[in-house]
Amino acid sequence: MSSKGNSQYRVLVSGHRNPDIDSLASAAALAELRRRQGNSSITALCPGVLPDRAAALFRRFHLKPPVSCNDVYTRIRDVIATVPTIHSGTTLLDAVGMLRESGRPRLPVADRDGRFLGMLSSLALLSELLGVGRDAGNSLTGRRIRTSLRLIQRVLEAEELTGFDQDSPQEFEVYVAAMSLDSFEEHLPRGNNRELAVIVGDRPEIHLRALNRRLRLLIVTGNRPVEPLILESAARDGVSILQTKLDSATVIRRLKFSVPVECSGIALPELVLAPEDRLRDVRNRILNQPEDVIPVVDAGGIFCGAVFKSVCSNPPPFRMILVDHNELDQSLPGVEEIPVIEVVDHHRIGMMPTAVPIRFTGDVVGSTCTLVAAMYRSSGESLSADMAGLLLGGIVSDTLLLKSPTTADLDRRMCEWLEKVSGVTGAELMEELMRIDSPLASKPAAEVIGQDRKDYTEGRFHFALAQVEESNLELLHQRKAELAGEMCRAMERDKLDFFGLLVTDAVRECSELLMTGSPEVLRNLPYVRLDDGLWSLPGVLSRKKQLLPQVIAIIAALEGN
Repeated sequence: MSSKGNSQYRVLVSGHRNPDIDSLASAAALAELRRRQGNSSITALCPGVLPDRAAALFRRFHLKPPVSCNDVYTRIRDVIATVPTIHSGTTLLDAVGMLRESGRPRLPVADRDGRFLGMLSSLALLSELLGVGRDAGNSLTGRRIRTSLRLIQRVLEAEELTGFDQDSPQEFEVYVAAMSLDSFEEHLPRGNNRELAVIVGDRPEIHLRALNRRLRLLIVTGNRPVEPLILESAARDGVSILQTKLDSATVIRRLKFSVPVECSGIALPELVLAPEDRLRDVRNRILNQPEDVIPVVDAGGIFCGAVFKSVCSNPPPFRMILVDHNELDQSLPGVEEIPVIEVVDHHRIGMMPTAVPIRFTGDVVGSTCTLVAAMYRSSGESLSADMAGLLLGGIVSDTLLLKSPTTADLDRRMCEWLEKVSGVTGAELMEELMRIDSPLASKPAAEVIGQDRKDYTEGRFHFALAQVEESNLELLHQRKAELAGEMCRAMERDKLDFFGLLVTDAVRECSELLMTGSPEVLRNLPYVRLDDGLWSLPGVLSRKKQLLPQVIAIIAALEGN
């Protein structure tokens, strides 16, 4: 996710953890509505894995499901910036120009394939220039340089009179012929003549004496003429000659800056960030860096961009819309760091106060999709047949085909309207959804208890209630021990006081409850006990309106005692 778009931030729309059809359908439909109303930078999210029945419903209506994610923490990839990149093969002269034009204290260096090599900074270049901590022969003030004829020609703005093997990098030892002929001979070192580069003026006798050494490079300054005899001799002996309009002093200065940037002045920085790093985890390290440009490199070593210290004080690049819940402990991890700008929900209000006013749509209805459908209708926005079918599926699944005690008149009216728009009946959709694999028959215990789980905190109790729809309650009896064991592991892992699994048969309009944990809570459940940890709940179809209030009442009584 990135923060690009018409606005300065991106809006995320998400339902609760362990999503169901209602939360996913309402998130997708609301995101589409807000997109039509002008917010082009908006994304619907699916916390975790898309459930099978929800996936089938999105396929049924040819709609793209929300993007799956596990958290909404701001990551480095969300705040990354583009900075000029110096590529390998660039001369130091051009690199200095890029630094100056960018106004940045340092810039990244990467090879032609984008692999990160290090950072070039003005301070490092100054150290090179002064030879600080370096062998003077290899510093920018010494004689030796490692470069190529092509790069030398470029920085000297020279014309090639003779040239051999121009692109191969090599070591050059630079000398200036600014003395008498005899002194010149003494001035040049004995050894590898093919490393010699001699800067000369317009004296043919110096040219000839240099050529006698069969040196590698002769640089003629001031655009001085070179006699044909010299050129013929150079061509025969493999000596390259460059002619430049620059004077000797300028040539000396520029030669050191013909070195390719990867050969001088770059280093791997102390801090290199990865795109997936959470900003909260690396904020202090960013702030403690002496430099402002922090490179970002992916797992393959490719340079991705940079982060500036200002990101640590900037507002988050996201805004949040919550659907089908409003309590932050039911939201995706990281929501606590993002401003919530809107809520569409049909549950109790348990969210923290907001710093600024927000849009809040809530009502006593059986489905969040009902509220979103009503928003489409009241806004005058057209609703496609496919989106209408998706919303209809959300309503019938959350109200158990309008049989749940949470069902309100508005649910029924929206169902009628959506059936007309979609050309599908709620009964048809419910039948299709119920034909999809039974969770108790096909899913592992961890997925059964986690698929539609909600966590609550009430008084001193922290607990979870999960719900699945099942047409064969006998499967619960067969897997009771396995499910109870998984619930106990979840209680220990998540520090819960108790855990309940409500298994609902919508056709027979009844449920059974498997619960483990706090003996004082279990002892006060007002239901018929079928077995150890198992209760019968005839007529109970809703976790939110029937089971949760009863559990809260038990806790309130225990707290009062």
